[in-house]
Amino acid sequence: MTWRGAVIRWGAILLPWLAAGLAPSALRAQAVVVEGPTQATLPSLTPVLQARAIGLGPGRPLQFTVQASTTPDFASLVLDSTFNAPDSVVAIQITRPLPSEATVFLRVAARSLFGPQAVSGNLGPYLVPAWLTLISPNSPTGSPLDVRRPLFVWRAAPVLSAIGPWRFDIEITSSLGTEVAASGIRDTTFRPFIDLQANTSYRWNLRASLPNAGSIRVLSAGTFQITDPSLPTTTLLYQNFPNPFPTAASQTTCFWFDVGEPGASIALDVLDLRGNLVKRIVPANDGVRDFEPGRYGRGQAGGASNCDNRFVWDATADDGRSVAPGVYLARFRAGTGAPIFRRIVFLGR
Repeated sequence: MTWRGAVIRWGAILLPWLAAGLAPSALRAQAVVVEGPTQATLPSLTPVLQARAIGLGPGRPLQFTVQASTTPDFASLVLDSTFNAPDSVVAIQITRPLPSEATVFLRVAARSLFGPQAVSGNLGPYLVPAWLTLISPNSPTGSPLDVRRPLFVWRAAPVLSAIGPWRFDIEITSSLGTEVAASGIRDTTFRPFIDLQANTSYRWNLRASLPNAGSIRVLSAGTFQITDPSLPTTTLLYQNFPNPFPTAASQTTCFWFDVGEPGASIALDVLDLRGNLVKRIVPANDGVRDFEPGRYGRGQAGGASNCDNRFVWDATADDGRSVAPGVYLARFRAGTGAPIFRRIVFLGR
């Protein structure tokens, strides 16, 4: 290229800048300044950022790109959105919900009709709030309840109203399958429309969804039971829980049993599949074998656990050694009656 051609080319590039009264040095002063939430946990799944582009010249519109990544090098993008704006100062509303409970970094890039792209520094790390949190009943060790139609309570993270509202589907299950189900709930509470059975172990799960923005399903951390304060009329052993065990919430499995009138002498043992005694649960170290009519093995209503620690098995034998993973049997006998058996699955540790 000739000297005269180079002058003409650079003159064509700089003419708009000179006409606006800008010095050529402005080309070297490009930057994007971004302000975001000041707290470590984002206030919503769709936060707002304030961005200001500096030194990008008179060309309009400006092109802004907002990015979110789970790594500070922005190699793992979860958001990459571009839009045009007529001004150099913009409020950027993120309209795609960020991933639930992820750690994210945010940044903004801008470019004009002239010159290269300018990129802001990183904002973060931020913790994205959980899309959905189950509140009650949701104890990892179980929740004894004294009402047949308990109130289920949860919380959903705030989102931009334009992409909402949240819709919820609830399912309450027992060992027999789904007992109660409801969909399209807009509130964050639910009370069953039928009575739940007493002395039955239940769990619940909830699905939260946003129109055109995905969904998430959360399972309760533990089981819950409806306790019946009246005296039982039958002596029986319930299925142990959790089963299989151990689980993330419990390292032991719990036994519930009822003793009807007029009371009984109880024996509760864990056997291997050959019928050999592994662990004696009742009588325990206290030697108590005779039980008055009542319900045993339950935790206290309103307490932190739905299990009485006197009636649990921790997968050890009578000599204190841990047993091998596998299938075992709980054998329950009241007086001279026929034994009742329940199948136990131990997953090992």
